[in-house]
Amino acid sequence: MSEKKRAGFLYKRFEGKVGLVTGAGQGIGRAIAMRLAGEGAFVGVLDWNPDTAGETVEIIRSAGGSGIALQADVSQSVQVKERIDKLATDQGQIDFLVNNAGLDRPGGFLKLTEMSFLDVFKVHILGAVNCCLACAPVMISVGDGRIVNISSIYGKVGTKGESPYCTAKAGLVGLTKSLAREFGAKGVRVNAVMPGLTATPTIKEMMHPKYQEAFVRETPLSRIADPDEIAAPVAFLLSDEASFITGAILEVTGGWGM
Repeated sequence: MSEKKRAGFLYKRFEGKVGLVTGAGQGIGRAIAMRLAGEGAFVGVLDWNPDTAGETVEIIRSAGGSGIALQADVSQSVQVKERIDKLATDQGQIDFLVNNAGLDRPGGFLKLTEMSFLDVFKVHILGAVNCCLACAPVMISVGDGRIVNISSIYGKVGTKGESPYCTAKAGLVGLTKSLAREFGAKGVRVNAVMPGLTATPTIKEMMHPKYQEAFVRETPLSRIADPDEIAAPVAFLLSDEASFITGAILEVTGGWGM
């Protein structure tokens, strides 16, 4: 199924809602933005790359959805607040936040530098914090909001050569649980999704097929995920169907790492 068709076939579960998805220029973030727009939400597509953010919005609009491209480096709090404040002002609300932006600095631990860790933490952890700081007050003011942080199964089990990434993804679990406790009585639910290996452009370009094949051999469902298969449970957690779920860490891995 083409991206245009995928974005247009869903029912309007999020009609009248406004969401923000970070790192939505490609891969999992794009699939989530398309899913929310396909179900009726107006989506702020935030990415550091304005070209890919614009491409996502073009796909959404061509399928009959609504959204806007927002360019920002999530590690920069002033940029983030300016973009989110504008989205909230223009649309009158922000109902959903999906913290998906990320990057990787792979390598053996003893060969890594402090900057390797800082680069990853600034996007995964500080980026999520900045977006929550900007969105949560809007949600709390109306007593309703939903946040989903995109962690990784590597944040649970770890792996060789990925210590900055694994540490950052584990940190998102702690942030999720802390905010779920703090914001629950204020009407804001906070959950996380832990994807397994997913067929994103980054994986296709950077991960050698032999490593993908090894991953598949250890996966009970015997394949890697499509980005749409991550977007679907994210949409569930953002929906009213998950109204009594907060602080949950949902593994979407095909059984890998259980």
